[in-house]
Amino acid sequence: MKKVLFLLGLLLIMGMRPAHPLKMCVCHAKYQPETGRLNLTFRFFWDDLEHALEQQTGRDLNLPQITADNNRLLTDFVQKQFDLNINRQHMQLRHVSSSIEDVVLVVGFVAEPFTPAAVYDIDLSNQILLDVYPDQYNMVRFDFFGDGNLETMRFERAERRLTKQIVRRK
Repeated sequence: MKKVLFLLGLLLIMGMRPAHPLKMCVCHAKYQPETGRLNLTFRFFWDDLEHALEQQTGRDLNLPQITADNNRLLTDFVQKQFDLNINRQHMQLRHVSSSIEDVVLVVGFVAEPFTPAAVYDIDLSNQILLDVYPDQYNMVRFDFFGDGNLETMRFERAERRLTKQIVRRK
């Protein structure tokens, strides 16, 4: 009987632990010279984001189901939590796509207006899920030049706003 109770207790504890210990959002910002646009692709663990949005809205959500309502919710969330200024110009994010890749929700945006330059002064506020998960880690990778010159900004715990100058490497 003790073994059965032990096994039931162990199963209960295992069922309560989080599905993945890593709390992370990665954004890749890439300039597309053929379109003249700056595309941003956010990657979230959909269950973390869903939990946070359910707390925020008081609704039961199903983020893996791509719907117009979910896309509006995602757009509002990202626009409130992610504030990007490039060369002192505010970038307005426009939602262009959403998809699911296994446990990851991939959400695409276009940043407008964007003007290509030789030097980029970045002023970025990124608070995505930092208030919900104390161990949340956000990373933004910029690819302005398409030559492997990737610059990264990391946000965790106390970091909410960072600045960086990005210059093409020779």
